[in-house]
Amino acid sequence: MAKIENGGVCFPKGFTASGVQAGIKASGNLDLALLYSKEPARCFAAFTKNHVQAAPVLYDKEVLSGKNIINAVVINSGNANACTGDQGYADAASMAELVEKELGLGKFSALVGSTGVIGHLLPMEKIKAKIPELVKNLSAENSELFAKAICTTDTTIKTGSVSLKTSAGEIRFGGSCKGSGMIHPNMATMLAYITTDLRLPEDFSTEFRAIVNESFNAITVDGDMSTNDTCILLANAQSGVFLNDLGITEQADIRNALFDLMKHLALQIVWDGEGATKKVEIEVCGARNKAEAMQIAKSIATSSLVKCAFFGEDPNWGRIVSSAGASGVPLAAAKLSLYFEDVQVVKNGMPIAAAKEQLVQIVKRREYKISLDLSLGDSKASVFTSDLSHDYVKINAEYTT
Repeated sequence: MAKIENGGVCFPKGFTASGVQAGIKASGNLDLALLYSKEPARCFAAFTKNHVQAAPVLYDKEVLSGKNIINAVVINSGNANACTGDQGYADAASMAELVEKELGLGKFSALVGSTGVIGHLLPMEKIKAKIPELVKNLSAENSELFAKAICTTDTTIKTGSVSLKTSAGEIRFGGSCKGSGMIHPNMATMLAYITTDLRLPEDFSTEFRAIVNESFNAITVDGDMSTNDTCILLANAQSGVFLNDLGITEQADIRNALFDLMKHLALQIVWDGEGATKKVEIEVCGARNKAEAMQIAKSIATSSLVKCAFFGEDPNWGRIVSSAGASGVPLAAAKLSLYFEDVQVVKNGMPIAAAKEQLVQIVKRREYKISLDLSLGDSKASVFTSDLSHDYVKINAEYTT
C-alpha cells in the first residue's frame, strides 16, 4: 500500500487553489473554492446516478460531452443548486464563465460544483462579487483553504497525497473531498477532486471509473444518494512522465497508488459520517461474481437495523444474515459462514459457540471487520459503512434550520 501523506490538491506540480467567504453560508465560514491548473489538464469525471441531478452536474456533463481538457473548477458550498430549473443551470454556467473571464480562459475551460441545501437559487451577486478575490488568492499553498471551503456538515477536512519515483521521474497525486451525510454508493453527497502531474491517456477513463467503484462507490453512511455527487481527476502532465511510456510494473504501481489515495479519502467520509462512532468493513467473499458480492455487502451496510446494532455494540449476527438474504441475490443459507474479525459466529448457516468476551471486545472497537462467506464461488467485495447514532437523527432533523 502506498504511503499517504497530508498534502492536498496543490501537491502535484502546476496546481493552485483558493478558498474565500462569499456569504452563502449563514455561519460565515468559507464557502467558495477554486482549483486551477495554468496548463490545460485532461479531465476524468464520474457523477451521481440519481435521476434528480443538480444544475452543476448537468452543466459539467454537458461540457465534458464535447471535450475533456479543463483548466479550472469552481465550487460553492452551502447551496446545492439542485431542483432550481433553467435559472439554476444558467447560474451554474455563469459561475464557470465568471471564472473563465477572470482567468483569461476560453469558454468551457472551467467546471463547477455545488453542495448544500436543495431547492434554493444561488446568491449570484454574492458569488460574482467574490470571483476576483478568489482568483487573486490562488496559491500552491492553499490546499487546506480549498478543502475547508467545500465542506458543509463535515466536522473535518479530508485531504491526502502520494508520490512515486519512476524510471522517468517523480509523479504526484493529491486530493480533497467533502462528505458526511447523504452518503451512499453511486456515489454520495460528496464532492471529490483528485489532481496529478502525470500525463494520462484519454482511455484512462475506464480505469478511473473502476477505481471510483472500488473507493467512493464502496462506502455508505445512510443509504441516501445525493443529487450533486461529483468525482473529478485532473491530470496536467507537468511531471513530464507519461503513463504509457512506463513499464507494466510501474504502471501497476501508479494505479495502485491512485486507488490507495482515493480509498483513503473515501474512508475519511465514512469516519466523518454524521454522528458516526463506528467504521465497519463489510466483506462478502465466496460469491459467484464480484457484482453479487457487492450487492450483498451494500444490502448489509445500508440496513438500519444492522447499523443500529453497530451503534449499540451488539454483535447481532441475525440482522446481518437477514440483510444478506434480502439483497435479491440467490443464496444457499446452509453454506453461510460469518465472522466478526477472526471470531466465527455462524458455520454452515447455523450459530456456533463463539468466544463471547472476545466478540464483545471486537464490537466495542471504533473500527472492525465483518466477513460473510457465501461458499458459492471465488469472488469478493467490500463496502465500508458507519453506525446509525442518536446524533445522526438530530443533525439531519435540523439540517435546513
